Amino acid sequence: MPMKISHAILLLVVCVVCAAFNMQLFSGLDEMMGDQYWVIDSTQGDHGWYAMGLLPHVKKVPKDVVKAANTDPATKEKYIIYAQSGDFAGTSVYGICFGIPLIMYLIWFAFIIGFPDRVDPYLLPRRIFTIAVIIGCSVIANLFLMRIAADFARDPMSRIANVAGNHASLLFHNAGIWFAILFSALGTHGHSSNEVQAPDSRNWQTQANEKFNWMFTMLGIVTVLEVALVKNKLALPDAAVDYSVWIIWVVIFMRMYGFSPKYWVKRPTGIAIMAVGTLLTLPLFYLLERATGTLGAGFASPILAKALGAENQNVGLSLMISIYLVFWMEFAAAIRRNGPVKKTVAQKA
Repeated sequence: MPMKISHAILLLVVCVVCAAFNMQLFSGLDEMMGDQYWVIDSTQGDHGWYAMGLLPHVKKVPKDVVKAANTDPATKEKYIIYAQSGDFAGTSVYGICFGIPLIMYLIWFAFIIGFPDRVDPYLLPRRIFTIAVIIGCSVIANLFLMRIAADFARDPMSRIANVAGNHASLLFHNAGIWFAILFSALGTHGHSSNEVQAPDSRNWQTQANEKFNWMFTMLGIVTVLEVALVKNKLALPDAAVDYSVWIIWVVIFMRMYGFSPKYWVKRPTGIAIMAVGTLLTLPLFYLLERATGTLGAGFASPILAKALGAENQNVGLSLMISIYLVFWMEFAAAIRRNGPVKKTVAQKA
């Protein structure tokens, strides 16, 4: 049974509000730094770290002072730069960074909790506890990653938050998605102590050849697409990040809509939601950048043109398209409108 339109709108609004709140938290960290660096204060804690070496003691130091000390060979005491403004929220590519917590909250609310119309009061405490564990694992894993980045950084002007993942918001929200998928696959949010008998697979017809053929066909298509986007400066020069999201899209698309066109044509509603939702999202972020002047859309962006040159103002387009294709595809599944169209059968008199 598809979700009611009112419930679907409620789910979308809640996810958008929560994602905006998260991005505002990371933006607050950027604003705290102002036009200075956060550097590790080695006079505090254990050489500048506490909480088992995961959390840093930081202090603000003017950028010219840090640069003068770190680039002067005669200076023995170098600053360890933790971050500068922009390393946390990623407001210059806000459209890209916003999509990741949007997907994360959609998975948390719709697929784990069952919000808004399939909330089970009996399982709700267990599911809330699962989300709490996901948050804890995400935070600890990323703080650990940032500490590793600090220990292995060799460039005196490198910034820990930037080396670890370009923008910290991407790191933490990606981990929130990854751990949510992991615990959902393990079934921790609805675990039963009673073992279920495994199905007998001896008579299954796997259609493995057809699945592999179409999977590699789809991967070939997105590979050619990504190469074309990079050549035309519509994707990041380091294509690995963009390409990985396109691969994720292929995997989820084949899982939700089937592995060949004969299944896709039976699911026009879900595919339409994915395509139309993405086409409507891109101009929204375009207008948001024009309205604010600080929240970059990732494409046709004056912010990117100023930072990277006019020829690179569209380098975030590939990520924008792939991220929101994934979001709207997941949203179609969350509101249960990605299934095959049911044909009405005329009843005989």
